[in-house]
Amino acid sequence: MDKKLIIDIVLWLIALPGGWLLGKILKAAVFPSLHKFARRTNNSIDDALITAVEKVIVPLFWVVGVWVAYHYSDLFPEYKPDIKKGIITFSIACVTWALGFLINELAKMYLFSIGKALPETSIFTVIIKIGVYILGLLFIMHYLNIPIAPALTALGVGGLAVALALQDTLSNLFSGLQMLAAKKLKPGDYVQLDTGDEGFVEDISWRNTTIRALGNHIIIVPNSTMAGSIVKNFILPDSQNSVLVPVGVAYDSDLKKVEKVAIEVGKHIQQTIEGAVVDHEPFIRYNEFADSSINFNIILRAGDFVSQYLMKHEFIKALHERFDQEGIEIPFPIRTVHLKSGNLNIEQKTSNSGTDQPS
Repeated sequence: MDKKLIIDIVLWLIALPGGWLLGKILKAAVFPSLHKFARRTNNSIDDALITAVEKVIVPLFWVVGVWVAYHYSDLFPEYKPDIKKGIITFSIACVTWALGFLINELAKMYLFSIGKALPETSIFTVIIKIGVYILGLLFIMHYLNIPIAPALTALGVGGLAVALALQDTLSNLFSGLQMLAAKKLKPGDYVQLDTGDEGFVEDISWRNTTIRALGNHIIIVPNSTMAGSIVKNFILPDSQNSVLVPVGVAYDSDLKKVEKVAIEVGKHIQQTIEGAVVDHEPFIRYNEFADSSINFNIILRAGDFVSQYLMKHEFIKALHERFDQEGIEIPFPIRTVHLKSGNLNIEQKTSNSGTDQPS
């Protein structure tokens, strides 16, 4: 066998796995130190750049191995133009993949820097990556001398057919974009739908809005349905929520004293319970002469929607204990029945089970 042929074969056998192996070694040896250095800097751009390069370092070094074998050997001379095209095409694809990740990360950083004016969701991730991948594909087509205009025409005709076949999918896609552009809904918001379902918005994807209920189960709503629903957003205009706790006291109660005691208990809850707005001044509003009590609401304030449940829990316990100490009665529901046939008045108490019991 010709000595030159043997050298060319050995070169290919070494270069192909050698480039891949060199990339793996470099990735394992160098990038952990680079990541450690990047974490000590004040910005996140270097982190994103290092991660993007790390994603393609192995395939790019494999391409380097192929290029070395291609350049320094005379094996497969009739296929050399095709090998060269394959190397460059694969390199463009790798760079496009890395750029898609890098641009997506930079977009997230920009959105965060402007206070999340546009929320970070998977629908934007998909759109950014698709845009970068399309540009990479156009570069590859241009390099391979594939006419772009006929391809775009074919894509336009094909796109029309696809649009007709995927009306529901496209409706969900554009509904999701519309919700995000309106800035009335974003991940992290606590919402309630007109169906009664409620929870935290987890994500707005290209097809569905995912809501995590307080029971830790997931509600999946198509974007078109979400956009057409009446949605109550408990986070807008800010995350604080008023917490109304209804209370009733007996008719013979000193209402000034009731107000004073209730506000004192409310202040204690505001200052001691996690999630309460510390500087909020609780207040009460009497609102009803009911059948057996004078009713009022005490208004507390929670820093977020979920904190109201613990605040109500602790307030009711503390108020019940304090009313007992102060001799303030929270009456049972009472019904008075007058009999026309005689002078007997029967006063009945309604128990918690709803049955009438004579007193």
